[in-house]
Amino acid sequence: MGNETVEVKPWIVRLILIVGGLFGAHRLYLKQVPEAFVFFSTLGVVLIGWLYDSFMFKYEVNAYNQLIKQSDDNKEKEKWKSVVSEKSPKPILPVFRNGKLQLAQSRFVEFSFTRFLYSVLYGSYIGLATWLACTVTFGWTDINLIPFICVVALGITAGIYIIGQCGEQSRELSYIWLASFSSMFIMVRLAQTTVFRAIFLTAIVSTVIGNRSAKIKRRRHTWKHFLFWSSLFMMLVCVILLGCSRKVADKQVTATRPGTFRETTSVGSLLRDRVFDPKKVHSFFEGNPIIEYHSKSDSKSKPPTKNHKNVSFWQQVWSGELFDELTGAAHLTKIDWIELTTTFIVDVLRAEARVIDKSSTVEPFKWALWRNYLIHRFSLDPLTSDDRLRAECKKWQKEQKSKRGNEEKDYKILAAKQGCSTFQS
Repeated sequence: MGNETVEVKPWIVRLILIVGGLFGAHRLYLKQVPEAFVFFSTLGVVLIGWLYDSFMFKYEVNAYNQLIKQSDDNKEKEKWKSVVSEKSPKPILPVFRNGKLQLAQSRFVEFSFTRFLYSVLYGSYIGLATWLACTVTFGWTDINLIPFICVVALGITAGIYIIGQCGEQSRELSYIWLASFSSMFIMVRLAQTTVFRAIFLTAIVSTVIGNRSAKIKRRRHTWKHFLFWSSLFMMLVCVILLGCSRKVADKQVTATRPGTFRETTSVGSLLRDRVFDPKKVHSFFEGNPIIEYHSKSDSKSKPPTKNHKNVSFWQQVWSGELFDELTGAAHLTKIDWIELTTTFIVDVLRAEARVIDKSSTVEPFKWALWRNYLIHRFSLDPLTSDDRLRAECKKWQKEQKSKRGNEEKDYKILAAKQGCSTFQS
């Protein structure tokens, strides 16, 4: 009895859940390694899983302690079996029912719609993250390339495989990979669907095929597996952040003062000077110059901006248009959310210069937020000029004067009023 495993105390799990629950520390403590990684890669499954475990963690602790007792009992039984078998060994006959071995039947896993949904969503999540890293950082815009299909299919496979290892179950990696690559190839090269549809449908097919190899199996994962998976995921996140920061930092900004001179620098240089030489940033935006944005790819023709006013959000998601805008897969030289981030950074810096010049009393962060809101409100290009935005505000104010209605309850009108007044101040 000296080899018995010590049972887990609920208060210890509660403490670990409070401190590191978002990163799956409590699941790792209970030796639920795949579940711990899912928590780590999704920040506690977008906080919902962390809140769920805050109320239901006692059941997990009880299940873990019961598993420990069963393992200790099984060890004792194995000892007695070995002693008895040495004295009087008996052949073990197979048990059949309906013409099938019961041993083989016991390894089959019942279908669970919840697990199926988790597998599809998590596989799509990792697949989209892989696609985002390839598109934003490495500039792979042609999804029809075989290497691109392989990498994205590998991301989907990893997500489905991790979910398949949760809950004392296992899936065959080769089944998932073959299903993922073949279905991704068919969706993209033959059916020519959008990237989002291809990833989502591939996750469904791979989950179905992977479930065919589902078996009940004791855990063999350790903290080393968690460390390895987490390292790969953090590498993926760093690649995405590197690509995003590079696109923002490489954007060129030109400050023009009428009758004087033009000065051009990059957003990365402005951020570096903001930390090490703030006076240089102030001199760049001194006198409220005209700001223009451009990049090395401006010489290339840009496709016209699509109008999504009459298209719902979910239609944009399913059609793939939303993800084309997020990643720039349709046209790498123009990524709206990258340009909005660039505009916001520059707006904060030049608003600080205006406060230093005493030409404005509005808090810089607040001024930049309202300006970005107006760009979204009037459906303008993220890199629009102040003159264009000011003209839109005046046009909107004239239209509102001609209308009569209850504006006190219309928050969009109140927000636009506040935004125009703050921007023009």
